[in-house]
Amino acid sequence: MNNGEAESRIRKAREVLDEESRALSALSLSLDEAFSRAVAAILQGSGKVAVTGMGKSGHVARKIAATLSSTGTPAFFLHPGEAVHGDLGALDRGDTVLALSKSGETQEILDLLPLLKRIDIPLISMVCERESTLARLSEVTLLIPVTREAGPLGIAPTTSTTSMLALGDALAMVLLEERAFDVGDFARLHPGGMLGRRYYLKVSDLMHTGTALPVVASGTALREVIMEMTAKKLGIAAVTDPGHRVLGILTDGDLRRILERRTFDSAGGTFLDDPVDGVMTRSPVSVRKDLLASEAVALMEHRKVSQLLVVDEGGQLEGILHFHDCLRAKVV
Repeated sequence: MNNGEAESRIRKAREVLDEESRALSALSLSLDEAFSRAVAAILQGSGKVAVTGMGKSGHVARKIAATLSSTGTPAFFLHPGEAVHGDLGALDRGDTVLALSKSGETQEILDLLPLLKRIDIPLISMVCERESTLARLSEVTLLIPVTREAGPLGIAPTTSTTSMLALGDALAMVLLEERAFDVGDFARLHPGGMLGRRYYLKVSDLMHTGTALPVVASGTALREVIMEMTAKKLGIAAVTDPGHRVLGILTDGDLRRILERRTFDSAGGTFLDDPVDGVMTRSPVSVRKDLLASEAVALMEHRKVSQLLVVDEGGQLEGILHFHDCLRAKVV
């Protein structure tokens, strides 16, 4: 492939993108009070939003329905052809229909209109033709100012469907804000995704508990502490009082630093017989179990530690969270 051929293809692609960009700018400038009424109509509805369209508009309608549902406005895609053969039963009073049609004359959608009127379902339409049948019979009409589709033929749905998709996004985002839908709400609807894990998983979901915890009592000899740390494999041991309240911790790093400055004495004794209290780190970093795991990770990174003790209001040990636990859960 020569450079001239590549440049020609890139130029043609840019022409399409520029055409669609101009269409979006025109759409933004054309927004009027009808958009506000569309938002109000959906907010006033007690049910779901049924988004419908045929052909390419139908594909866009599916995406708009998915975006609405994931941002706090329950919605579903209603195929207009299937609706008149039984799927209309999915609609109920309190629902709202959002219909997409470039011409506003899509017969499968027009066939639905008497049925929607019969069950008192409000209709919002996205059309490019102001005087179309669909526009005239809708409670709210969102007019899309597309005069020409992008590309050499100017007939394949491009600028019109891009504009519909963008207008659907705008509708979803304004509804999101009106509903005070926050990142926590979004995470609850996306528990399987990265964002969901960051804003849904809590320390309690990942921490080690019970017999998996390396715990020793105050006064325990250092050699026994090391045995406990080795057995539990978390690189840390919590030192507690008789009431199970945390007094301090000993980590693998602490042990290395101790070994650098301690040696066996001349009488054959060893510092490993000393109580852990003399070398443990007092007032260790700790968190509550209801803290978001992502916030716990940020704390570990800030304090340059790999483990966090999880304690209750009284300072009693409830668990230990390790950085590797967060890695495995893909919170990091």
